[in-house]
Amino acid sequence: MSKSKILALPLAAFLLIAWACGGPNYFDLHLENRENPGAVKLDKVLLIEDVEINQTYQDQRIVYRESPFQVKYYSFLLWAKSPDDLIEDAVVDFWRKRPVFKKVNVYGSSGDADLAMSIKINAIEKYYFKKNWYARLAMDMEIVDVENRETVLRHSFDQKMILKVKKVHTLPEKISEILYIELLKIEAKLKKDKS
Repeated sequence: MSKSKILALPLAAFLLIAWACGGPNYFDLHLENRENPGAVKLDKVLLIEDVEINQTYQDQRIVYRESPFQVKYYSFLLWAKSPDDLIEDAVVDFWRKRPVFKKVNVYGSSGDADLAMSIKINAIEKYYFKKNWYARLAMDMEIVDVENRETVLRHSFDQKMILKVKKVHTLPEKISEILYIELLKIEAKLKKDKS
């Protein structure tokens, strides 16, 4: 056996061990709730229904798209929970920390609700477009009156925010920022409808 092959074996063994020991990275969403003294106050209980999600994004692995026609999954970069659970947790947390509703319940909890919010995630991904990487979040949201099932509010969006650093670890922050901005828009619509 040649000397170069003998030296390559320990290096190969070290790389295999390092690869095996390096576990996956998990990412979470966090909405930074800032004070809003002018927030609308409704004497209503809101129910957040189970979030629906496009099947492409049900996987815990983070999705990235280099073209509109090809979806890829990172092997070791994952959401801490399934994306639909992460979005549901973030939305519940947002409304519970805002002075908008009297109470916020989740699907399956006890208690009557006046309004129900349904959410469908159409896309949650890292997206390559015009030589830049973006965080992309696309959702349909609706609030209905529980008693008569009339729509109180509909809000749909498909937003992209540029990732200045092309690393995946910046994706959750941008997704969180998009979601926060869109929930503030819903709050503003509720305020406008109340006045």
